[in-house]
Amino acid sequence: MATKTLQSLERGLDLLFLFSAERPTLSLPEIATALGLPGSTAYRLVTTCCRKNVLTRDSRAKRYELHASLLRFQHVLRSRLDIRRIALPHLDELAALSSETSQLFLLQGNEVVCAEAVSSPNTIRFMPERGRAIPLHASALGRAVLAFLPQSFLKRYLEEVGLPAMTPHTITNPKALRALLCQIRKQRYALTFQQMYLGARGVAVPICGHEGTALASLGISGPHPRFTDRKAKGLVPALSEHSRAISGMTRKLSEHSNEMLTPNVRRLRHGGTDWRPRP
Repeated sequence: MATKTLQSLERGLDLLFLFSAERPTLSLPEIATALGLPGSTAYRLVTTCCRKNVLTRDSRAKRYELHASLLRFQHVLRSRLDIRRIALPHLDELAALSSETSQLFLLQGNEVVCAEAVSSPNTIRFMPERGRAIPLHASALGRAVLAFLPQSFLKRYLEEVGLPAMTPHTITNPKALRALLCQIRKQRYALTFQQMYLGARGVAVPICGHEGTALASLGISGPHPRFTDRKAKGLVPALSEHSRAISGMTRKLSEHSNEMLTPNVRRLRHGGTDWRPRP
């Protein structure tokens, strides 16, 4: 009896690890095939997961995806990695270099949230409140993350959040935003002026996890005209260097945690070509 219960748990965990950025949704036949289960068993498995708010079913497309309630674990994992502690010395250096406010924002759902900031020494400055959330489409810190997320995420973001104007200058046209995000991906930094706050200029770079998708952003902001476009662009090499250092440290911690996974789950997690669990 105990062995049967453990097998059920293993199947449930294997099911969760079938989903990835490349496979955000799965049909019941795809799940049954991938897990090597009869259709009836796979149906009971996904029904249980839906009842416990682990999966959700799109009734129109007849496909399953991870439930948003799993985002609660995102906070737990990031607390374990402690990216804020890792980033703080880098924020200190960037603030000293630029004489402007340096910031670390983390992706949380459809927003980025200020995790840490080091204030500019100047009297007139922009200093975000820790814990404050801002939309992904308006600021440099948000766009630096949004540009390095899957297209499926952007599609859902446009459907669920839209592009509300934060100032009269905010880009609210989806086509224009897509073109801008493509440019950000190519140059690997985002630069904004008065898109989120009037009179403010910001520059930011992504902090990516081991899969290459953004989990946070590192940026500098300041008031116009003191913080000029030229000065902001001139800080991109330093931002990129510090971002790579932070990414490298978080990646090492993530890989260390991954060593604790079973070989089967690890293979599924990293999207191997043969993603059917071994019996």
